[in-house]
Amino acid sequence: MNRTTDWNSYLAALGGFTIAYVITGMIGLLIQTGHDGITPIWPPSGIALFAFYRYGTRMWPVIGLGIAFLAWYHGIPPLSAAIAGAGNITEAWLGCHMIRHFHIRIGQRFRDAWAFFLLPALLAPVSAATLGSIGMVLGGATAWVDLHLIWFMWWLGDVCGIMLFMPFLCAWWRHPNRRLTPLRLTEWLLVVAFSMVVGWYTCYGIPDREFHGATHLQFLIMPILLWAAIRLGLRGTTLVSLIASSWVLGAAAAGGGPFTMNNSIATGLMEGSFFLVITLTGLIVQGLFREHSLDIDDIRNAHDKLEERIRERTADLEQSNARLHEEIKAKEITEQALQKSQQHLYQAKETAELANASKTQFLAAASHDLRQPLQAMASYTDLLAVSNTAPALAMPIQQLGNAIGVMQELLEKLLDVSRLDAGTMRPETTTFSISSLLDQLREQFQPIAAGKGITLKLVQSSAVVRSDPVLLRVILQNLISNAIKYTPQGKVVIGCRHRGDRLRIEVWDSGAGIPADKQEAVFEEFYQLDNPARDRSKGTGFGLAIVRRMASLLDLPLHMHSIQGKGSCFALEVPVTVSDPGETVTVKPATTPPGIGATPSSILLVDDDEIVLNANSMLLSTLGYKVIPACGADAAIQMTATESIPPEIIISDYRLPGSYNGKELVQQLRTRADSLIPAIILTGDITLTGDDNLLPDNSLLLQKPVRVEELVQAINYLLGNPTAKPG
Repeated sequence: MNRTTDWNSYLAALGGFTIAYVITGMIGLLIQTGHDGITPIWPPSGIALFAFYRYGTRMWPVIGLGIAFLAWYHGIPPLSAAIAGAGNITEAWLGCHMIRHFHIRIGQRFRDAWAFFLLPALLAPVSAATLGSIGMVLGGATAWVDLHLIWFMWWLGDVCGIMLFMPFLCAWWRHPNRRLTPLRLTEWLLVVAFSMVVGWYTCYGIPDREFHGATHLQFLIMPILLWAAIRLGLRGTTLVSLIASSWVLGAAAAGGGPFTMNNSIATGLMEGSFFLVITLTGLIVQGLFREHSLDIDDIRNAHDKLEERIRERTADLEQSNARLHEEIKAKEITEQALQKSQQHLYQAKETAELANASKTQFLAAASHDLRQPLQAMASYTDLLAVSNTAPALAMPIQQLGNAIGVMQELLEKLLDVSRLDAGTMRPETTTFSISSLLDQLREQFQPIAAGKGITLKLVQSSAVVRSDPVLLRVILQNLISNAIKYTPQGKVVIGCRHRGDRLRIEVWDSGAGIPADKQEAVFEEFYQLDNPARDRSKGTGFGLAIVRRMASLLDLPLHMHSIQGKGSCFALEVPVTVSDPGETVTVKPATTPPGIGATPSSILLVDDDEIVLNANSMLLSTLGYKVIPACGADAAIQMTATESIPPEIIISDYRLPGSYNGKELVQQLRTRADSLIPAIILTGDITLTGDDNLLPDNSLLLQKPVRVEELVQAINYLLGNPTAKPG
């Protein structure tokens, strides 16, 4: 842009803002409070501040020319006008400097709304009110006895003008980035129409005598203002505030309105208070909602990245499976061609076993990598749920938590298969009453069956069995879930039959049944009948694969009988034992974890993933804990060396870069502090589960992803609440 064009643009902006300054100043002076030059709102203050903020201090002639014209028009002494002009120029310069210095972005976040109100809106008008009121006295426009009153009303008028017009101009100065849809345009028209109707009704629609004792009716604009702040952003908020203020100003100029009192100063004070209440409320609500929207966008981006990583890992897994099938086929060809060569047969078999082991190892590594971003998502979601105060965001946050739960369920089923294949899942056999387990399963699935209109019936048994109750629960949960899922109508029956020294637990359904040629395939991973599109609402395809593996691990015979079009029956045979009822272990359902203790604790939080570290740090800080975050073992040692008092508890990831892993870091910090500091070891590595030598004393091992309830439960247990030990 050449100098001529820049000069023309400057003159055009200077002329436009000067005209706006004069017109709004004349409108403001129509609302007098008994003293010349005093008004409950001075719109030019907001216009001048925006001009300085948008085009710089070279816009000072806007104020000079505007004050000069208004002084001449209203007969204000030249000395008073000159001093008032200097004060208004100083006010605009100070406000602009505060906005830039403190990085205030109007309409962006909650802190920006408060910073804008406390700094440029409240502090900058002090200069204009001080110089202006003194100038009025020195010029002979008023007496010294009224100086304090003139100062206060001058300051209040400029504050109202800045709060109302500065955000309005910031919001509407530029063209919108996108075109309005018909639905959005209708919403805008309704908001404007309701604002106009409410403003007219509260200012002109009711006789003044009916407002006696009911001056709160003007706040009927609040619901519309809040709707605009949440739905229409800064533009909607400032437009509704301007409409409401315009009705009040118009009524005041005509000598009426909801704030009319015998004392004109009190009237002006009430009007200014109304302007400040609606503008500040709108900016705060709009900033809060936009801030939460930005946080949700960040979580959504993290979710999208995680889905992309899952797709990449799935593609790798499919390629690995394809290579495995090719190797098995090559082995079969080799067996047919080299029947007489036992050595060649052995080598082919060894190759196949190595490929299968590679698949299991790949699953374990992939699961570890996926747990890290899933942990961050879970922590950020829990943080939103804990800190959210907006009712409108409660449901989206809950739905986001549900989506993470579904993703976690899929990952856990992948991990179950990996642990079963890797041989790291070890059963813990005990004696228990089968009735308690079946009652819990009925309570768990009764609402699900009722929601589909299916009858869920339980044929109870008093038998005492011996097995692993946790793994047996997983097997029965998968069988019952499948029965309900594939039964469109009818019933599902859970019953028990004695077969010698075993109890046969059967799950019957009246569903579609399984074709005879598919009855073996349903126990394979990823295989689902009538679901080629991989619809996740129809399951993950891992349920029966896990059932078969766990039944084999527990040495429990598994049977299936199915007739296409009539239904299916899956049965499991569990050993029966004779036990004294007093010695029988009752399977107890999970209990609700206790809440956070009364006294916040200092926590040293260590992780090598900054996303997970930041998420857990923010979550624990929001819950009231004092958190010392450290990225890696070396950083943790350096931080604790500078702290005069060691942390009350250590939460560390197991796999850390550098010289120490999580266990070694805990031992090192305990040695330095000469204290057995409680510790929680977090890990996403499934191969570490069940390793009794992994943990030092006074420690707990938690598998990622960890939700906030489980983490708080572990902290409370280690800090002296033994009833809070995680199950």
